[in-house]
Amino acid sequence: MIPIYTHYLSTEQYGVLELLDLVSYVFGIVMEVGITQAVVRYYHQYDARQRDQLITMALVSIIGVSAVFLTPMMLSAPWISSLVFETPDFSRFLNITFATLAIQLLNGVPMTLLRIQERSVLFVSISLSRLLLSLSLNILFIVYLDFGVEGILLSGLITSGLLGLFLISRLLTEIRISFDASIARSMLTYSAPLLGSWAGMYILNFGDRFFLQRFDGLADIGIYALAYKFGMMPNMLILSPFLRIWGPKRFEIVEDPNARPIFGHVFSYFWFVQLFVVLGISTLIPDVIQVIAGSEFQTAARYVPLLLVGYMAYGAYSYFQFGLLLEKKTLYLGGFVLAVAGLNVAMNFILIPKLGIMGAAVSTASSFTLLAGMIFLYSQSLYRIPYEGFRLLVMTSVALCLYFLSSSIPIKDPAWAIGIKLLIALTFPLWLWMFGLVRDYEMNRIRDIWESVRGVAGKASS
Repeated sequence: MIPIYTHYLSTEQYGVLELLDLVSYVFGIVMEVGITQAVVRYYHQYDARQRDQLITMALVSIIGVSAVFLTPMMLSAPWISSLVFETPDFSRFLNITFATLAIQLLNGVPMTLLRIQERSVLFVSISLSRLLLSLSLNILFIVYLDFGVEGILLSGLITSGLLGLFLISRLLTEIRISFDASIARSMLTYSAPLLGSWAGMYILNFGDRFFLQRFDGLADIGIYALAYKFGMMPNMLILSPFLRIWGPKRFEIVEDPNARPIFGHVFSYFWFVQLFVVLGISTLIPDVIQVIAGSEFQTAARYVPLLLVGYMAYGAYSYFQFGLLLEKKTLYLGGFVLAVAGLNVAMNFILIPKLGIMGAAVSTASSFTLLAGMIFLYSQSLYRIPYEGFRLLVMTSVALCLYFLSSSIPIKDPAWAIGIKLLIALTFPLWLWMFGLVRDYEMNRIRDIWESVRGVAGKASS
């Protein structure tokens, strides 16, 4: 939707949309209370009856919290609008946002259950259906009905509502409603300390937007928001799908005698995929934005590489924190994140008035890198994982060399530039093989996969 958003919305409207997302996120932290995280943590420890109780308590908790918060939030919409936008004119937008948020939080329980049960076909089918409906409604409301920002919000509300009707009705046919107060207490004991972590993460991810609004205005927020969409691609394309599978799986295999080496190998593969995607995006982004974005948004490209670095570090942080989650040190996790969030606020206050959007990007990349390092050190003291340091260092160095090589190519035509730079990025796995970073058993596995793909393609063509 980026080409449509950047051609049918001004930078100021895109900035408004970004701030509405941020408001939704902060209220979502409080209302969700880490319930779905607790479901992931405890599901495999319980028998069938207790699992039904776990899911029931998760649903009841989210419904209860939403019932308590939603009405005051809507009544306070003019005040919140004045606080965020310095005008009460956006209260209607906020009310649509709050209603959508409550539905999305409820939908998170059945979607989390599908992840835990590894029902990938159904999960992907539902996700794709949601995506197609959302895209269709966005195009209808923005392009044909010219609803602007409100059209995007209405699209989200309708999509979430229809999806919720399907998910909740289906879930209620699969579980037996059953209550257990002790399970609810266990969930809250585990998840409540995570609020500090999520509050700090909110500041790290989004706090710079409020500084940009005060010092630079909505137009710069719109440009930065576009850059952030590309900067967060490692999160959207790799980390989120990866954690949907790996998040529950790691608690399932932790008792395996070979669990620690497995964790180390998996991180190497995860890091490789992140590097590959980040290399491709960072080399292509100037030419891609030139092609797909409106003229007001062209400067967004210069901030993307730094944001990509930050979100690679965020991916590492998400992986490294396993030791704290395993040992239920969620309070310490929150403390680390809040400490780095405080530093991030100070950096934003100093850098944004001097460097503008670039100051926000520098602050983001630095903060996530520091956080990943701190969590790595503490998590290793709780549950040591033998990471493949040399292999990771060489992979990162090769990716950096390819990035600087492609960035030095002086081609002005976007089509030629994209083609040549893409070709350079695609040589990344070949260089790793030439440096001996691909092991024999991994090459054999790659050959097996390739032969399987060829076999399927041959049957399809015949």
